[in-house]
Amino acid sequence: MASISSLNLKLNRHDHNRKTATITVSYRAVLSSVERNMTGLRFREVIQLWGADSPDGDDYLYTFPTRIFSKESDGVVNREVTVTLSDDILDEDGFPRPTDEVYAKVRISPYLPSGSVRNSNQIEHRF
Repeated sequence: MASISSLNLKLNRHDHNRKTATITVSYRAVLSSVERNMTGLRFREVIQLWGADSPDGDDYLYTFPTRIFSKESDGVVNREVTVTLSDDILDEDGFPRPTDEVYAKVRISPYLPSGSVRNSNQIEHRF
């Protein structure tokens, strides 16, 4: 199973007039020896943003568009994804809390080819 390291969430820019923020999520995926040796293996990446609300449960904020990426020959893949979101999405605390605490959660999983699917002939009968 691939491991995720160097995971970082960065606020690139916050436009107070437009009420948008541009953020980047970057990380390194290190593939296992089995994954490195599987010809044509690709990975599905799911990145989500969450609002930290200790001691309460964390709030789901946003899911980036799902992406598929290929493995590198050395088994190390560096990923970086940038998105611009409205303040409404990232403002997870609301009044009276002055600051929001946002983190990224990254999940990668092998994107395996689907099996074979085919429909049979159709029978007609009054059952």
